[in-house]
Amino acid sequence: MIPALFLARHAIGPDDAIAFQPRNASEQATFDRLRANGIVRGTAPGRFYFDLDAHYAAIERRRRLAVPIAIIVSVLIAWIATRFFRS
Repeated sequence: MIPALFLARHAIGPDDAIAFQPRNASEQATFDRLRANGIVRGTAPGRFYFDLDAHYAAIERRRRLAVPIAIIVSVLIAWIATRFFRS
């Protein structure tokens, strides 16, 4: 929800930073995680923007981790399946 808010308001650069205050604990946790990952960056006190480059880099990191895991799990499932169907 937070990324959608920043993108809808076109807050994607330091010059476009918007005032933002999380409304509840869940939103605060998400906001803190985005800030820790460098995806949401602050300019002036209380003003933030969504760093698209950092966002895409985070997606790429997750993809690089997920693909080998998916391949290993697929091979393991295929190996297990062949063990059950051997004569």
